[in-house]
Amino acid sequence: MFEYYNNILCVQGGWLYDNNNVMSMNNYRNLIRRKWLQVIRRGGNGRTALVSYDSIPERFKKVIVDKFGDPRETTKQSRIKDKLVTDLKAAEYFNNYTLDNGSALPEKAKKEYLANACVLNALHKVINETKSVRGKVKNAWIESSDAIQKLPKHTYPHTLPKNVQSLKRKHKKYIAEGYESLIHKGFCNDNSEKITEDAKVWVISRWADRVAVCANMEQLLFEYNQLAIQKGWKTLKEEKTLYNYLNKEGVKHLWYGHRHGDAVSKEKFVYQHSTILPTMRDSLWYSDGTKLNYFYLDKDGKVATCQVYEIMDAYSEVLLGYHISKSEDYVTQYHAYKMAVQISGHRPYQLGFDGQGGHKKLKSGNFLTKLSRLAIRTQPYNGKSKTIENAFFRFQSQFLKRDWFFTGQNITAKRQESKMNREFINANKANLPTFEEVVEIYKKRRQEWNEALHPKTRVPRLEMYNQSTNPNTSAINLWDMVDLFWVEREKPVICTAYGISFTEKKQKHTYVVYREDSLPDVEWLRNNVDKKFHIKYDPEDMSMVYLYENTPLGLRFVSEARIKVEIHRGKQEQESWEAEYYKKVEELKKQSRLAADEKMDSLLESEGRAAHQYGLNSPSLLGLKNKREKVANNIGKIQKEESNYIYIEEEDKTDNSFNHFDKY
Repeated sequence: MFEYYNNILCVQGGWLYDNNNVMSMNNYRNLIRRKWLQVIRRGGNGRTALVSYDSIPERFKKVIVDKFGDPRETTKQSRIKDKLVTDLKAAEYFNNYTLDNGSALPEKAKKEYLANACVLNALHKVINETKSVRGKVKNAWIESSDAIQKLPKHTYPHTLPKNVQSLKRKHKKYIAEGYESLIHKGFCNDNSEKITEDAKVWVISRWADRVAVCANMEQLLFEYNQLAIQKGWKTLKEEKTLYNYLNKEGVKHLWYGHRHGDAVSKEKFVYQHSTILPTMRDSLWYSDGTKLNYFYLDKDGKVATCQVYEIMDAYSEVLLGYHISKSEDYVTQYHAYKMAVQISGHRPYQLGFDGQGGHKKLKSGNFLTKLSRLAIRTQPYNGKSKTIENAFFRFQSQFLKRDWFFTGQNITAKRQESKMNREFINANKANLPTFEEVVEIYKKRRQEWNEALHPKTRVPRLEMYNQSTNPNTSAINLWDMVDLFWVEREKPVICTAYGISFTEKKQKHTYVVYREDSLPDVEWLRNNVDKKFHIKYDPEDMSMVYLYENTPLGLRFVSEARIKVEIHRGKQEQESWEAEYYKKVEELKKQSRLAADEKMDSLLESEGRAAHQYGLNSPSLLGLKNKREKVANNIGKIQKEESNYIYIEEEDKTDNSFNHFDKY
């Protein structure tokens, strides 16, 4: 509908009154008859009538601009674009071009120079057409310069200047010198050849010096020229000569690690594997500890941060287990692994960990190898070898960042969006959450992550994990949990009439073996008093322990024991169940004593050693029923009477001593 004809911006006549309703046909004919509308090209014989856009009355121009935009803007680019064609001669020239060192132009340079040639060709056509119209050349340069910069870079990767005067000079030189003018004069010239072999050694070693650091190329050039005078080397005029040598293929990788660190050098120059992630759950778990990116106020009112240790399923990116602490150690890792196993219900086929923190202690104790079939340490300082680092980066930027007390991402983050709002945090230090609040907020964000869509499958991560199965991973049972996550006390514990007692973290714990009816197993206790037991317990749940005895074949499980029930001594504070519980236990104790006494009497009698076989009497069991008749004695009463006796030692005249009690 709009086009330039003889360098005049025109609009098709029929377009004005057909379906676009800019003006009526009568208006169009009247404007032409009165010569208010200037006809540039008449229609007929297959041609379309063109009228000058500038001659259209302002009221109609306003309709055009409102409906279709300013045609001057839309035609600027099309004026250049319509004349853009691939210059096959230029393509052949740059493809066959050889540099001074005999090498061909790089592909990127070929595309750049070809694009420059095609655009300059189109520009030349526009300028030539405009020269025939007085006063239009200046506007043509301005409009063309603007249009050239708006060309799509993926199609025309040109490097022509934005400035109109610079563009004019570039165009003039191109017309005079041809394609050669587009090739950068210093491009790939081996300026480093001006440097002798001895000088090259000095340049690369000076640039790689990590102690007396060379700040920049300016300093390097200054020091080089000073040394060149002493050594008889040729002095250099430009820093670029040194820059070209240091960035030459086969040279750059030598100094890069010394100057920027081995981690970035390895990332840039060392071969990287392309790997395929697991296709089922529990095939591979990654674990890693990092800073929890939240500020909080500690108990002293100071701003603090803490650590979090996470276990992630590589297939689904579900965060399975975690533990928050002030610092990363094996206890933190232990709790995170335990939570992951409890949520999964299965052992992972493979564990990936970085070997930092407390992993050495866990691995030396066979914990990691017992937990999974394979426990493999990932390469240190190689974030790509652990999917969890990339996932945690996204977790930070997409979820943790939502909270105003976000610390920002790690120190290597470059984007401003990845950093904290330091001013706002400083202004609100008093309003920072507590450690306990941070723990709850982090728990919520983890849940949001797990329920969010996986970036590749667009299925919620948790749904991916729950719907997947892995035939090669075994389910975890109670004995597995005990074997993996219960702690064994270093020293055994002696069983007494009070039960099994030991102190952990300055707190005393006492355990008793119970029967199925929840009463103490007094028979078991009586048979095991003074025996040593090895103890295993869950640090997170001290309500139950497992008792083991040491045998030549290792530890053998004996029984489980639970926290000992305590009852109030005073009736006033006793609950209703306590009195009944006390009576039942007392009855069990009496039955146990009677059974033991009868068994012993039977054994003595079978050997002829019972008291009555010597013509003497056996005393009754204090406080208990006699085997044949009821005894009125009460053990408490007897103990009270005994406390009123004193011990007196006398010596008779026959020199035989004896002891007796006399009432006090």
